[in-house]
Amino acid sequence: METIACIKARRSRRKFLDKEISDELLEKIIDAGRYAPSSMNSQPWEFILVKDSEIKKKLAELKGKDNEECLLGAKIIIVICVDTEKSATRWVEDGVCAAMNILLTIHELGLGAVYVTGYNNKEPKMKDGLKKALNLPEKIIPVVLIPLGYPDPNEKIEERELRGIKEITRKL
Repeated sequence: METIACIKARRSRRKFLDKEISDELLEKIIDAGRYAPSSMNSQPWEFILVKDSEIKKKLAELKGKDNEECLLGAKIIIVICVDTEKSATRWVEDGVCAAMNILLTIHELGLGAVYVTGYNNKEPKMKDGLKKALNLPEKIIPVVLIPLGYPDPNEKIEERELRGIKEITRKL
């Protein structure tokens, strides 16, 4: 799939089939994440692959009703974390760049996923709860949760309405 076509076709998927994802596909997905740009090439990522149903339940409780179905229904949740000692000032951006590579790769491979925020500087309880649930050391911060699986073909996906190019572009 060409890059632009992949970008335009990718959609958030929240409902998944009960079908396992091979280790080979997971490795391709993580490999794409590690190719993301990072500040000063710090590569601060750590990727946690959550399959355990008890940990999924903890993550769903922390993220609330809006994310419960996708977190519990996913075959796996990729938690993108960053090491704040490797990227002292740009770690949120570094994690988000890795997330975008991962989301596009998931789509290209015929899987579905949704971006779920794992970090919000206005909600330290969220970060602390996720760190506890995932048993993370102090320097490792969860930034994004990506529940994924084979997409349920019965999930209704609405077409996005995007703002026009002229509306969002300025020429100086």
